[in-house]
Amino acid sequence: MGMKVFLTGASGYLGSVLTAHLANLPEVDAITGTYNSTTPQPPQSTKVTYVKLDIRSPDLAHAMAGHDVVIHTAFIVLWWARMPAATRDDICLNGTCNVADAAIANRVRRFLYASSVAAYDPLLVTGKEAIDEECPVGTGVSPQYYFNCKAVADTRLVEALSSSGITLTRLRPTYITGLHDRTSVKSFRENRVQIPGRDPRIQFVHEDDVASAFLHALGHDMPGAYNVVPDDFIRLSDMYRIIGVTSPRTVPAWLARLVAQLRWRYFGSSTHPMWLDALYGDTTFSNKKLRATGWAPRYDTAAALRSAP
Repeated sequence: MGMKVFLTGASGYLGSVLTAHLANLPEVDAITGTYNSTTPQPPQSTKVTYVKLDIRSPDLAHAMAGHDVVIHTAFIVLWWARMPAATRDDICLNGTCNVADAAIANRVRRFLYASSVAAYDPLLVTGKEAIDEECPVGTGVSPQYYFNCKAVADTRLVEALSSSGITLTRLRPTYITGLHDRTSVKSFRENRVQIPGRDPRIQFVHEDDVASAFLHALGHDMPGAYNVVPDDFIRLSDMYRIIGVTSPRTVPAWLARLVAQLRWRYFGSSTHPMWLDALYGDTTFSNKKLRATGWAPRYDTAAALRSAP
């Protein structure tokens, strides 16, 4: 009997990329992908079954029955102003705990979690380079909602699964892009600003390299956290040039934040102003730990960006 994989967030960017890659693995017999608000594209493989199910649902454990591996990607990344913060956190945090409880109830063997380099404490990483997995995660009290949710969810997963016998692998990508990226590079183009005197470092990892990290973790015993990042970085000015932005608006930081806030609050933008501060964090991360397991990226940052539509 081959492997049966239960994947949350199957209609999201990362979830849909992982579904396609998993379906190509001969050792994977079946993939059950959950989705909620966005209906995924029809499956390209008979191995794939989609189930409409909120990750907070009490029916999750029943749907997960019979699976060997859980891959949890469902999360609120881009947050619209119309969604209450309490709802956002309920999905990200209580939803994640519900997935963990369902995994324990079904005695799955492995739990792969799509964490993020955003889980690290922003007060400790800002302006630093080659951050590795020894850096503490955040405490959930920073002004940046995504960093808070990722940090708290990471901590709760460790607590929930620590004595369960399930191998928990927390994969922490940086900005992901590639052929199927419909939001991140588009957002950078739409919100093209340059703050005078600042040209922060930034890393992008190709979607295929992220998928290969997850597939690599399926076949190896890899408890713990692993940064999924390229070997290099570029400057923000280089990123704009690569994605075709020839003249980003040069504005002071206070004005950039104000415009981002107004666009998010009143004009339907999904790019919360916290992403401006995240962009200017000027931080790089190390992939040395993941490389030591046998994984290696095929793309550098520039190549990843050039592959995006």
